[in-house]
Amino acid sequence: MTPEVILNLKAKNKEEAIDELAQLLFDSGKIQDKVVYVQDILNREKILSTYCGNGIAIPHSVSPVVNEASFAFGRSSGLTWDVDDDLVQFIILLAIPELKEGEDTVHIEMMSAIAELALDDDIRSKWEKAEDIDDIIITFT
Repeated sequence: MTPEVILNLKAKNKEEAIDELAQLLFDSGKIQDKVVYVQDILNREKILSTYCGNGIAIPHSVSPVVNEASFAFGRSSGLTWDVDDDLVQFIILLAIPELKEGEDTVHIEMMSAIAELALDDDIRSKWEKAEDIDDIIITFT
């Protein structure tokens, strides 16, 4: 699965970052309704923050407007996620479709693989130093 990528997020906070990355997923046809998708993500954030430490947030939600499991990666110079959190530099927005009867839970595998990458100091260093989108994409392959 190849991410949609923004190397220099314009967002200054969580809501703006989610919206900016959701636009990438919408533009690429991964989601069919950006407004509904963003609201689903923000509703999930109200339950429990998706800030993970190490300057990383992994916002996600199962949503009926997701066409296919996918994700978007954004790099920031540091934005506020939640009041008591450190600044967030890397945001990985997961788009998770609703499951149909008998389907596997794709999002558990996605989250696990992405969290494992995000905890790797070498990977985070590559994300920080990346000069183009391909430098980011290769870390997920």
